[in-house]
Amino acid sequence: MLRCDFCGAESDRVIRVVLDRDYDRLTVRHVKMYACPECSAKKDRERKEREKEKKKK
Repeated sequence: MLRCDFCGAESDRVIRVVLDRDYDRLTVRHVKMYACPECSAKKDRERKEREKEKKKK
């Protein structure tokens, strides 16, 4: 079993999606975090909502 870095739940699979403008994963130090499917879906909804809010401004 794998463990979600966000909620701590055990899962058969975890997901790591890196989507962002101006994200430089080669030179910027960052912590790799993996999400269970539920946390990944939640993070994706939150990202889409932030993008929607940015477009309104």
